[in-house]
Amino acid sequence: MNPRIKVEELKRRFREALEYISKGDAVQAAEKLYKVAENSVKILSEINRLPEYEVARKQGTWWTKLLNRAARRLRDIYGEEIIDAWTTAYKFHQMGFHEEQLTAEEILKEAYKVEGLIRIVEREVEERG
Repeated sequence: MNPRIKVEELKRRFREALEYISKGDAVQAAEKLYKVAENSVKILSEINRLPEYEVARKQGTWWTKLLNRAARRLRDIYGEEIIDAWTTAYKFHQMGFHEEQLTAEEILKEAYKVEGLIRIVEREVEERG
């Protein structure tokens, strides 16, 4: 898939998450935001040709441990914003989606972190043409 199309897909999913928040549907918002973060980590891993990307490509799948390692490695490239956003997104996935413990308001307060990932991906895609 074209990298610019991937960026547009991230933005579309983020807007959907905000719509779920506005409807008070914290569970769906949490999962949408997690998926945006997950796909952002995957895209940045591919762009940077991380070892975790190569493992996932060979195995045909990503798993949580691999995503966590990729996020930590991406932190070394892009800074703490990456790991903070990934940690928040994983919290959304666990506590917001699976355990249904987060409110829409709580999710909204930290959604900007996931939005920051989109900006990083978009910048990287633009710079690399």
